[in-house]
Amino acid sequence: MKKLALAALMTTFALSGCSTMGMDNERTMVVEGQPMNVKVVNIPSFKVEVAPRKAVCDLTASDGNKIESQCLQYRQAGQRNFTSLNGNIQGFTYEPNYRYMLDVRQEAVTAEGSNVVQPVWMLNEVISKTAE
Repeated sequence: MKKLALAALMTTFALSGCSTMGMDNERTMVVEGQPMNVKVVNIPSFKVEVAPRKAVCDLTASDGNKIESQCLQYRQAGQRNFTSLNGNIQGFTYEPNYRYMLDVRQEAVTAEGSNVVQPVWMLNEVISKTAE
């Protein structure tokens, strides 16, 4: 029985290793005005400031068409300019006219129907919420 349990455990590890092979975990992002290929990785904690107003941004719909939407604006410590976030922060409810300091984490998640890894931001903690 112990041998069977050990074999099942080893098979699980082997299959989980195989499931990550061949995934495209690189994305092209604009960093300081220049397009760069970056690897999407899990980040357990980082702090971002969310602006009190959303910005107009272009999002890509599931059919590939560009649509105009409103996106959160964020910046990390030490950055002067805000960047539009093309997506949401899971677990965070935005209210306009408030400036937020958040502790978030990033998880690399495989998009449904493809091997493309996407970054997903999740709220760890609301550090501060200040009325503007």
